[in-house]
Amino acid sequence: MSHHRAKLSLSETLRWGFVVLLPLAVLGSIAAWPSFRTLSAFRILYLGLCAGALIWLVRERRPLPRVRVLGFLVFLAFWVAWTVLSLLWAGDKAAGMRYTLFLIMMTSLTAAAPLALNNTRTVRVALLLLLAVLGMALCFALLEIATDFRLPTSGLVGLPERYQWAATSFFHNQNDFATYIALWLPLLVAVPFFTRKVAPLACTFVGSMISALCLLYTGSRTNLLALGLMAPALLIVLALRKGTSSQRWQWILGLALLCALAVTIYLGASGQLPVLSLPWVGVQHWRFDTLEAEIEAGEGSGGNRIKLIEGGLAAIRDSRLLGLGPGNAESYLRQRPGLELVHNLHNWWLEVLVNGGIVVFVGYVVFYAALLWNLLRVAVGNTDRVMAFAATGLLAALVGYIVGSLSPSSAIHFTPMWIHFGLSLAVINLHRRRVSEQSTVP
Repeated sequence: MSHHRAKLSLSETLRWGFVVLLPLAVLGSIAAWPSFRTLSAFRILYLGLCAGALIWLVRERRPLPRVRVLGFLVFLAFWVAWTVLSLLWAGDKAAGMRYTLFLIMMTSLTAAAPLALNNTRTVRVALLLLLAVLGMALCFALLEIATDFRLPTSGLVGLPERYQWAATSFFHNQNDFATYIALWLPLLVAVPFFTRKVAPLACTFVGSMISALCLLYTGSRTNLLALGLMAPALLIVLALRKGTSSQRWQWILGLALLCALAVTIYLGASGQLPVLSLPWVGVQHWRFDTLEAEIEAGEGSGGNRIKLIEGGLAAIRDSRLLGLGPGNAESYLRQRPGLELVHNLHNWWLEVLVNGGIVVFVGYVVFYAALLWNLLRVAVGNTDRVMAFAATGLLAALVGYIVGSLSPSSAIHFTPMWIHFGLSLAVINLHRRRVSEQSTVP
């Protein structure tokens, strides 16, 4: 009996260790040894969980518990296998190895989620911890906006004064921070439709408005478009939901929150927000006519984006659709005229295509579409409030991320994306298990 409890104890330790791993993944190098930031708490715990999982496999001498998202996991395994194979023709082997290690770590983070988060309780705790980290990130961003404070990991440290208006929080640059906000804001906005408790509603309104304010201080037009996709996706899903989980006053409250966010962003982007108003240089970042002028002139952010897209398409043609190999897009683009200084693709879809080739790209598109479709089914058909809330928020976030993924310089180590994938798989897995169990009940 004691031997059995020891086995159970290891299993539970791994499960809750993974739950703790998720917020540490967002914190990244912030939660690290100051003089050696690659030694982060996330990486230490990740390696510890990997070792624990191996011990569990040796002790149990049986396969991992059954999951009902096997197709998704098979694609992730194929992606890793193809990436390792493509090292054979990758020109920059060092960059290829580094990229491959990141891919293995991030895909395993995603794949472990349905194994560890295998009940409603663990999903709820994981969401609460991740939302707590979001609150911390927003607080640090407010401190940046109101004072000269910067975390040592910020890429703005030491840059000229014209860059110091922006906020980066836990992240290296403002684009990553903006994408992080755009991924989590849909879950905040979904809260009024799923709860009638005052405390969560109050926290949601405060957090959503601060998120909008912080987004203004990133100047990320791409993530503004992402939120523009998120809002209708969220409302469509909520309208399609079965049952009466949301009363009329909850709809009024949720729509009021969306309107307040829209007004705040509009006033802030136009320089008319009375509280913590953007400086002139920040307002200029929100002008879409400036972006159009940059594209026409082939200069600035807009011009560089077009050059990067052209370079990426040329790279995939030169590789005969096989891809350049992991992490080799940058070395290829660095050799093109005008891209000597800016050679990150800033386009996750194109990054998957250029590095992995057409086979991985098509698989990723199918993977993403399948996530959206299955989350829609969970959001519309699941009567469990936690599962329905998680599916609705994640679906809206990933709809927006179709565009939002064009913002980070690279998403291979952008943990919020991989966490969203993992949470989505966990929710889908739980829903499928519940449907299967109900169908077997006589």
